[in-house]
Amino acid sequence: MKQMKVTHWFPTVLGEAQMENADELSKKLIPVINKIKGKDKEKNFYYYQIHKDKKFKKINDFVFKHVSDFSKMHSYGEIKYHDSWFNDYQINTVNSPHSHDGSVFTAVYFLVGHIEDTSLVIHSPKPADMMNPRKSTPDNPHRNMNHLNAESIVIKPYSGYLCIFRSYLWHEVPLKTNNLPRISIAYTFNVR
Repeated sequence: MKQMKVTHWFPTVLGEAQMENADELSKKLIPVINKIKGKDKEKNFYYYQIHKDKKFKKINDFVFKHVSDFSKMHSYGEIKYHDSWFNDYQINTVNSPHSHDGSVFTAVYFLVGHIEDTSLVIHSPKPADMMNPRKSTPDNPHRNMNHLNAESIVIKPYSGYLCIFRSYLWHEVPLKTNNLPRISIAYTFNVR
């Protein structure tokens, strides 16, 4: 008997990369971030076009290269920056579920991150399976979960980590419950 062939047609794809020497670069850029923040240090969202700032060239080039490769894997071709900003999460802050309308790809680079800190959660675009074929329960919501049936991707932040995903995917940062520093740079891209 021949084995069954399995193909993937509607996958949710995540691109991942790790920058070398990220901690050294982070130490150089934290004072730049603090200067941009100025006196307003209590919020988490800072609209500042990082992709246009030459001080961030090494990170921008790293991100652009990987998003460009990610786009080519999709057969979408050349990319261009749409926008960029950074988030400096403080204790008791969240970033509610959202997507990035008007762009094709989103990239999140962790300038500073710790795996013990609050995660980036990317939700599956598929509607909830009301039949509960995984037989999950309130005390075991992840029962029988794997990459084919997961309802979300939970990404632990750490310095130098980059993740890339389609901008239509809803994502969020749940409540931050500690004082560990967590600074992420977000980029959106379109296709030329």
